[in-house]
Amino acid sequence: MLRKLRAGSKKYKNVKIFLIDWDTYKGHPVTTGRKIPRRSTLVLLKNGRETARLVAATGEGQLKGILEKALK
Repeated sequence: MLRKLRAGSKKYKNVKIFLIDWDTYKGHPVTTGRKIPRRSTLVLLKNGRETARLVAATGEGQLKGILEKALK
């Protein structure tokens, strides 16, 4: 869904998205340091600080909301 949203709107092209395989990195500081409890967790960082989080969200509205927040 994130790819679809980014493809459908040029304004999201500059939002950087890093995909991290939770199964591989569940014990790594990249996930434990951010307290990511499970797969399908989306964390929005601005200036190194967490500003929003979605867990197991797949709805277009929810994902679009966090992308909009990233643009502010």
